[in-house]
This record gives sequence, C-alpha cells and structure tokens, in this order.
Amino acid sequence: MKVPEISLKSFYKAEADSNLEDLWSKSCVRELAEELRNACEEVGFFVLTDHGICDALMESLRKECTAFFKRPPQSNVLGMVSSTDSRFLWLDHVPCDDGPAWSLGPVHGRGSMPWQLDQEEFATVWTAYYAEVEKLVARLMSLFAVAMHLPATTFDSALKNHRSSMRAILYPELAEADFEQTSEVIRSPEHTDWGCVTVLLADPEVSGLEICDKDGGWTSIQPQRHALVVNLGELLQWWTGGKWLATPHRVLARPDSAGERLSCPYFGLVNRETLLQPLLAESGNHEGITAGEFLQNHERYRALAALTEERWQLLR
Repeated sequence: MKVPEISLKSFYKAEADSNLEDLWSKSCVRELAEELRNACEEVGFFVLTDHGICDALMESLRKECTAFFKRPPQSNVLGMVSSTDSRFLWLDHVPCDDGPAWSLGPVHGRGSMPWQLDQEEFATVWTAYYAEVEKLVARLMSLFAVAMHLPATTFDSALKNHRSSMRAILYPELAEADFEQTSEVIRSPEHTDWGCVTVLLADPEVSGLEICDKDGGWTSIQPQRHALVVNLGELLQWWTGGKWLATPHRVLARPDSAGERLSCPYFGLVNRETLLQPLLAESGNHEGITAGEFLQNHERYRALAALTEERWQLLR
C-alpha cells in the first residue's frame, strides 16, 4: 500500500489570495479536497507537507519533550493539577506498555482545570504547538467537508468546545538482548484511534510506525523530518458510514530501529454534543448518536470494522 503524500501549499496560497467566500470554489482547493478524499477512502492515512507549522516550533517541541523525560518524575507532577475533577486533563509519567508518556487535554479553557508544567519553556512550546495543530485540524476538517461535497463550514460548530488532546510518548531504547529470540518487538500493538483525526509528529530518526494494508500486510511510514502523519479515527469512520477508513496501525522495533523513539500525537475530537448523523448520502442511514455517546459506548460501534473489511475485499 502506498501512503499518499499531500501538500497544503496550494491551499495556503489560495487562502492568502482569496476572500473566504471564493476560497472554497477555487479549482486548486477542489483538487486538493479530491486528493484528500481519495486518501481517506482508500488508505485512511496520508503524509502532510507544507502544513503551515514552522520547522522551528516542531524542533522545539521535540527538544522540550526529550528534556522533560530526562527529568525526575517527581518534579514533573508537583503542582501540575489543582483538581482531579476534570476528565479532560490528566498526567501520566509512568512506565507503561508504550513507554513513558505524558498527556494533556485542552490547553486553554474548555472546562479544563488550571495547569502548570514544571518548566516555563516546556509550557510555552507545548501550548504554542497545540494551538497550531488545533488550527491545522480545523482547516483539514473544512477540506474534508468540501471533499464530501458539503459546505466548508459543516464541522465548525462541532469543533467549538472540542476535547482534543495531545500526548508525548517516549519509547525507551531496546537492548540487543531484546532481539535474541525475535526479529521485532511490539512497542504499540495493533489498534485504531477513537477520535476524528490524528496528527502525528513522528520521530525523524527512528522508524517503527506501520499501517495495515488491504491484504492484511503491513506498510511502514517514515515521513521526512518536517512532515506530519495524519490518520482518521473511528468516530469519523462511523460518521461517514464506513466510507472513510480508520486504518489499523502499530509501532514495531527492529534491530535497526531499536533506539529511543519520541512520538507526539494530537488526537482531534469534536464536542460531545455533536450529533453524528450520516454525512454522505451513499453511506446509508445509521443510528443517530452524539459524539459523547459514541466515545462512552465505543466498543458497541466497533462492528464497523467488519464493514470495512468487506469493502476491502471488494477492492482487491
């Protein structure tokens, strides 16, 4: 399976040269939307270039996250959260299946409790990068709407008061002994994301991300240093009646990719009150539920995986 590489350069040029009403009628924007539609229907993943987030900010985030994980855990948690009442603000800095991880929900407002990182520079960079990806996701969702032949503003209300979160995950370096009886070590097992759209800042040096193709095989993704990896989650798959794909993926380590690996995914969500009525006429009717109900009863809606498999069988 070939993972498409998609550039947003034409979109940003059209955005700068057009008023808002004319933007979505531009042929270059329509062509870009079609390119995205094909990627979302056939692969569920794409590599995004010319995305508008400056290289310096991406490098600063990598630097600050790496430094964060080298500091003692007790310094990271002290004074972080003033209350545990919020479901959308949490801290994890513990050895877990994926390695040490730190997570934060909405950065400003949106029902979150006040928070403070252990060092000001980390807080500044984290907040700035979160805000840039937040804007990028809003643009992508507008382009997704155009790709579905819907008004560009279709998802605007759904994105208000969203509950998107961002994580920093450090996969620890593996030793030669870890490969004595196997050629590969699972760092993150096969899974699909739950939300709408995930934007990943991947490690530029250490590979490992793989996606499941239509034949059940695995394709590796190692983007260029300043590119981002984008994939759809199960909520958007449900919303499109299975037409757009939430593709299974995993993270593996092999002897040539056993080094420490930093991964920073942003999990884009809509607000929990959003009604997930069918977006596409050809997707047929399905139960109308809210995003909150979908996430709360997530396992109930995994049956779409079987529908996706049937679609893949037809495409073979």
